[in-house]
Amino acid sequence: IVPKTPENMGDYIDLVSAENGSNLEVKRGSVIITQKLAKLLDLKTGDTITIKLSGHEEKEFKIGGVSKNYALHYIYITPDDFESVYGEKPVYNLSFIDLKKDTDENSFKEQLISNDEFYGISFKNDSSRGFLNSVDSLDAIVILLIVCAGGLAFVVLYNLANINITERVREIATIKVLGFYDGETSAYIYRENLISTLVGIIVGLVAGKILHYFVVITSEVDLVLFNRQLVWWAYVLGALLTLAFAFIVNLVLHFKLKKIDMVESLKSVE
Repeated sequence: IVPKTPENMGDYIDLVSAENGSNLEVKRGSVIITQKLAKLLDLKTGDTITIKLSGHEEKEFKIGGVSKNYALHYIYITPDDFESVYGEKPVYNLSFIDLKKDTDENSFKEQLISNDEFYGISFKNDSSRGFLNSVDSLDAIVILLIVCAGGLAFVVLYNLANINITERVREIATIKVLGFYDGETSAYIYRENLISTLVGIIVGLVAGKILHYFVVITSEVDLVLFNRQLVWWAYVLGALLTLAFAFIVNLVLHFKLKKIDMVESLKSVE
């Protein structure tokens, strides 16, 4: 992209540094490339990029910044640099138009297309909507993963607690014979389940971040960059869901503990 007036580019395109979040400007003597392009080519600010333009020889440019961008690849260069490197003035064949709020887009489109100088028009909202629709299938995959992970957590917690009760049935029966109420007996077992759950949450928060990064970079294609940052409420929600499953398991096992026959359990041979 060669902006005719680089100083006005910020009114239409936000160039934000992928390295420190500062605003970038297209300056003479360097180019700005998008983040996914820099990642694919293993480039960073200060490196040199080689560009092959149709009808011209390969030219080298210094990278003045890496901009955040989540779809497609772009290289921004000033018109002066373009002219000095390629020996010809750039052809401006694309215009960015900022419409006022509540503008009739269909009417504006018809008027613009009627002008022979314009071959077509596309609205940013339509482009964004089309891109989002193309990745909507990921939402179903994410929901499926959450449901499967929740089901796995429930099964693991239930089996661990169930095995714990089965292996210690004589001990539990002895506690009940000594006069422990059902709630106190259940609390005796719940305490261990709760500790196991908390340990699992702590380990999961660390391992989850690693797995999240792996899933994101695996599902990306060359033209798309996904946000790799995790919001704080994702950690909280994951911990609360795990605690909720642990509570359900404890509730189910409470009734199983109540049904333990003290006499038969103490008569059983270990």
